[in-house]
Amino acid sequence: YVPERKERKMGGFFYDETNRDKLIVLYCIKSLNIEMTRDQFADFCVEYDLIPYFDLQTTIGELEESGLLAAVPKAFGQAYMLTAEGEQVLEMFQERIPQSRRDMLDFCANRSRDKILLDTQYSAKAKEACDGGYTVTLKSMESNRNVLAIEILMPDTATANSAIRRWRESSVDIYKYLMNTLTAPRPDEQKDQQGKS
Repeated sequence: YVPERKERKMGGFFYDETNRDKLIVLYCIKSLNIEMTRDQFADFCVEYDLIPYFDLQTTIGELEESGLLAAVPKAFGQAYMLTAEGEQVLEMFQERIPQSRRDMLDFCANRSRDKILLDTQYSAKAKEACDGGYTVTLKSMESNRNVLAIEILMPDTATANSAIRRWRESSVDIYKYLMNTLTAPRPDEQKDQQGKS
């Protein structure tokens, strides 16, 4: 399902595309109802062709400057959410978004929410190391705190990208494997335990 990008020009808050985009950003963030990074929100908007990427970056910056949107530090990065003033503006003007468009935005939000949550709980990123190679950081988070964080130095972009891709595909299994490997008693420890009882 790919939403249409056509918009009817409306009076008031929708006197131009910039204000329309601001209202759509506020509405989507409220509809998603989860903490997410700017990149995750940009991916969401690009996936459904809601707002062109560069227009979106400008819109988010303007919403932050005007106090309608706030970036709050979290374990996974800066989380974007509506401020109290942003909620009020949305409440006053959301009717300016046609009902069919709001329904489509809610549909997109419902379809994407679980994936964004998973990306937030299991994050991966690479950064070029000053002495060569790439430092890949893999994280598993719960309740805004790290339950697992691994940093690995990879020799090149191909291996760094491979590690990130595999973490995103199999992070739950990798986490379980690590926990079992680190906490399960070794056979010799089990024998010692049985001999003491």
